[in-house]
Amino acid sequence: MAVYRVERTRDYTVMANYHLRDTALSLKAKGLLSLMLSLPDSWDYTTRGLAAICRDGVDAIRATVRELERNGYVIRRRIRNAQGQLTVTEYTILERPQPKRENPVLENPVQENPALGKPILENPTQSNTKKSIIQELRNDESKKDQSINPTDEIETIEKCRAQLCSNIEYDTLCERYGPEQVSEIVELMTETICSKKDHIRIAGEEKPAELVKERFMQLRFSHLEYVLNCMKNNTTKIRNIKGYLLTAIFNAPATIDSFYRAEVNHDLYL
Repeated sequence: MAVYRVERTRDYTVMANYHLRDTALSLKAKGLLSLMLSLPDSWDYTTRGLAAICRDGVDAIRATVRELERNGYVIRRRIRNAQGQLTVTEYTILERPQPKRENPVLENPVQENPALGKPILENPTQSNTKKSIIQELRNDESKKDQSINPTDEIETIEKCRAQLCSNIEYDTLCERYGPEQVSEIVELMTETICSKKDHIRIAGEEKPAELVKERFMQLRFSHLEYVLNCMKNNTTKIRNIKGYLLTAIFNAPATIDSFYRAEVNHDLYL
């Protein structure tokens, strides 16, 4: 007579099947979400932490988390400290995706004789956002002799900081280099862009403030990554860290290509 024994484990996870049936998710996204749902509530969700318990690297984990975020399974929120500076990123993991907000449809949206509009430029939102922030700062400049509402000034600074964080992919930079260092650079850039000075000193030379502000608003993730890597590899003592950072950030678009080209040539001829 045969005897059958079933070995059961006490370590198991109960979760909804919703994401497993979601055809919009890749198999990798379903697997990562299942893993995150199996972790305890007190677990610190970071891409490096997830990569430590998976075979996939940090970049693969980050791309999958973004897929889950696009589909509403992950909600990301930046946390500010008591001084109002951006610090860590809080992730909320959902078993069911958060419904996307739909834009309301207005009645009779089509006019009988529509007016001709201006041609649509490439990337209009990004360009208009940059111009609107710079324009707000110019408006504040024109009101030097008038009383400026402190609330409006703070709101403009917050808009500037938020736009910079979006431009440079703040969360990704924080995961790679730490929130303290990245926040320091963001605050320095915000302070510089919102400065009411006519000229800003860069590398010992007085540069027109408008030129510096325009340059800072054009910076992207790769530029800040380049600056942070240069700081990481620097072995000399920096006496004026603020001046060093301002110069490095301002010159990043002009020097980044030459730097990486030299790095590639160095590797080829080793």
